[in-house]
Amino acid sequence: MRKITLFILVLGQISLAVAQSLTVTGGTSFTGDLVTQISNHLDIKNTSANTITVECQKTNLNVPLGGESFYCFAGNCYSASSTSPSSSAVLAPGQQFSFANSDADAHSGYYDAYGASGIAEVQYCFYDVNDPTDQTCVIITYDCTATTGINDFTELTKMSEFYPNPANGLTHFTFNGTKAQLNIIDILGNEIKVIQLEEPGVKKIDLTGVSKGIYFGKLVINNKATTIKKLIVK
Repeated sequence: MRKITLFILVLGQISLAVAQSLTVTGGTSFTGDLVTQISNHLDIKNTSANTITVECQKTNLNVPLGGESFYCFAGNCYSASSTSPSSSAVLAPGQQFSFANSDADAHSGYYDAYGASGIAEVQYCFYDVNDPTDQTCVIITYDCTATTGINDFTELTKMSEFYPNPANGLTHFTFNGTKAQLNIIDILGNEIKVIQLEEPGVKKIDLTGVSKGIYFGKLVINNKATTIKKLIVK
């Protein structure tokens, strides 16, 4: 009986040793086409009794050539080429970061196929800065094998970036289509500006009064978001 009790105690200690302090919830499998950006959001909760300083590390496990993934966390956004951990955010015991609650530190992931058919797998790991072994990882799968919209994509690839970018007070945008809407949004998805694009050419965009930070230009054609470009205001 004593041996059984000791065995149970040892099992309990092992269980405590591997218990993770962060729980991550949200969708992990998404299907899209070759021209529309896919977004996803993960909620991160501190289930421990201690305050935790959290960072996020993104790893592309499998991304088709031409596809790009990027994300926002802890109030900042990170480009497709970024391999460093995110900035940190503090989670109190029982606290949760949630995009649905418009938390400034919430996580958002994005994937653009840019015409590259295939399945992408992107891993996001959230961990305690003071104890990196205390981490929880989630793999997000983006299935972009549909062929719809390839002709539209050919036209969209002609769209230039914002310039100058970073911008200060003024930027320009080149549009090669016939009619669209350009929505400037912040990292929480709030609309800052809505610009109507009625004809091809260069559109001047006044950024007076727009606070410095990272924004995104969402191009909407026929009421459908077709692509997103990042804009930095300094």
